[in-house]
Formats: sequence, C-alpha cells, structure tokens
Amino acid sequence: MIIFLLSMISTYNEPIIGIDNPLPVLLYHGEVLIHIKEEPTNKLRAKIGVGIWNGIILSTSFGGTNLIGYGDISWEDRPALDLRVRLFGNGIIESVIGYNDEPIEESIEESIEEYAEKYIFAIVGSRLMPGLILSGGGNYNFDEGNGADIFGNAALNLAEAHTFHLEYIMGANDDDKNRFNLGYKLQSGSLGIQFDLKNIFSGTIGRQLQIFYRESF
Repeated sequence: MIIFLLSMISTYNEPIIGIDNPLPVLLYHGEVLIHIKEEPTNKLRAKIGVGIWNGIILSTSFGGTNLIGYGDISWEDRPALDLRVRLFGNGIIESVIGYNDEPIEESIEESIEEYAEKYIFAIVGSRLMPGLILSGGGNYNFDEGNGADIFGNAALNLAEAHTFHLEYIMGANDDDKNRFNLGYKLQSGSLGIQFDLKNIFSGTIGRQLQIFYRESF
C-alpha cells in the first residue's frame, strides 16, 4: 500500500517496452524495472532489468505456461537475455542497438505457436512532440531461414497516466505474415498496467496483460 501511494506522486516514465517490440528509450543509471507479462498462450513471464550508466540496459526474464490451473507446469529451457545499448541520443533523436532472445508467443491461423526471438536488433526513434514517440527498426534471427523483420512503433502519452501503443511487424519471421498490435497502458507514477490486443487482422486476436514497476536506487 505504501509503495502504491508513493507511486501516485512520482513522475511519468517513458515506456521502454511496447507490446512485442522494444522502444528507443532506456532506463536511467541505477533504475530498476520489474516486468510481469501474461501472454496469449497462458505463459507467465517475469523480467528484471537495471540501467547501467545512462546508456545500457541489462535484463533477464524467465517464464512458464500453465502456472495457474490444472496439470503440469511447462517451464522454459533457460532464462532469456535482453541487452540494449544507446548509440546516440540528443533528447529528440535516439538510436539503440541490442540483443534479445526472449521468445514471442503469437496466434497463427487459430492455433497458438511460438515464433522466433528478436535476437540482434536496431531502433531509431524521435520525440516529435511531448508525449509522442515514433520509432522504427529491424532485427535478424540467425536461426530462421527468413529471419529478418522490419518493425515500427508509436507511443502516445496523454495526461501522464494514459499511453496508447501501436506497432507493426513486417515479416515476423514467417513468410507472408505481418502483425499489427494495439495496447493501452494506465500508469500511476512507478506502477503501470497495460492491456494489449495482438495480431489483430489474423482472425484470431491474442490478449495480453503486462504489469510494470520502475524505481531508482
């Protein structure tokens, strides 16, 4: 309760994560992110990240399916790594490169599948006006025959408490398969809750819930 009340008087935190795509925003030096995500496949994932200096984020996450309900829990084989480094930034234009081997869950043709990780990626973004971040980038997965993706993001914040996400993934490591996702985040200082609709035009829409908590130490 005390943490929640303190978060009410905190300032707005720019998002560093959209829905499936990273954003060109990093944690500050000494800032910690705790991120919990319930994916459309009933997989629960927990992530912790820390800002190293002002230009590097190092995060790790781990997840499993069927944590709630009957039957056996299926854990992932290993923790995932998310590393991001700022190439340049002047407050308006930002560029980030990184590595992320966290698997992404998605709905494809009325069945749930896991498609490839981002692996190596690069993003360039711009703050065109206060509260609006537009960015685009690409990634390459060496394990996939068609491992190149191009993606774009938009994040619009209104009145500090409300952030709307839109992202498009062209390729998505599948032949002739593109993805369009929408999300809405309600934030109270350090605490944020986000609800996402994934792969909207596929005919099988995925629903995802994310919880964020950020604090400086």
